[in-house]
Amino acid sequence: MRKIFGAIALFVIFSAQPAPAKVYVAEPLLVPQPTYAGMTFYVYRPYNMPKDWYATFDGYPVKKNKDGVWVYGTYSGPNLVTTNYIVGSVVPSMAGLSPYVGQVQISSVTSVPDPARQALAVKQPGNIVRPPARGAESTYMPDWLFIDRFVALGKWKDSVDRIGVLHNPPVPVAWKGSSPAVIYAWTGKTWYQMNAHNNERPSDILKNHQYELTRMVKGNEYVWYEADTPVFAQQATAWGYYWMGEVMVR
Repeated sequence: MRKIFGAIALFVIFSAQPAPAKVYVAEPLLVPQPTYAGMTFYVYRPYNMPKDWYATFDGYPVKKNKDGVWVYGTYSGPNLVTTNYIVGSVVPSMAGLSPYVGQVQISSVTSVPDPARQALAVKQPGNIVRPPARGAESTYMPDWLFIDRFVALGKWKDSVDRIGVLHNPPVPVAWKGSSPAVIYAWTGKTWYQMNAHNNERPSDILKNHQYELTRMVKGNEYVWYEADTPVFAQQATAWGYYWMGEVMVR
């Protein structure tokens, strides 16, 4: 679904302290992201990074959680804690995440393509979300936040642990694990249940139901707006689910 590739042998890393620069040479580590088939990305460990934490090329803290998924970190006081924003699903700066405060500057680093920019999440205090496309002074509250059938998804923890937005048709989708027995898609009125057959992969399940799902969405005259996505990303993590970003079917 997503692939991030980069090639570099060594980094020269300089301390961000105002004292005489400390030179630190680190070899990058290429890691797979199990939630996205074929996705790999590079991380490195600054000398002052806490145990089991790594930094991305742009300085954001990441860690492999108990499920083996790479997620971004955020600060709880002076300590780093994991979030449910999966690496590859958001632009961290747009999701309200902060770079590692002890981060170091990287010299002569080859940039890495970031296809995750299509899934932007904006996290604001309280329940008011301000999507960038609508301007800093406007507020936006999607109608689905007030639909009981939609928000019931937050209580489906026995059958859901990850959420995203399907690329075509653009609708919310939810499932559990890397080999789900069922995927749910919002049609504008109900959650449509797509069952797996013969050990189908998630992408196969979605592809096999794409035509029928598209017909239902059009029949309901339902439209998922671009500004809905950052609100949904925030809601997904508030529910305790992994945010998967845009889900592509090929």
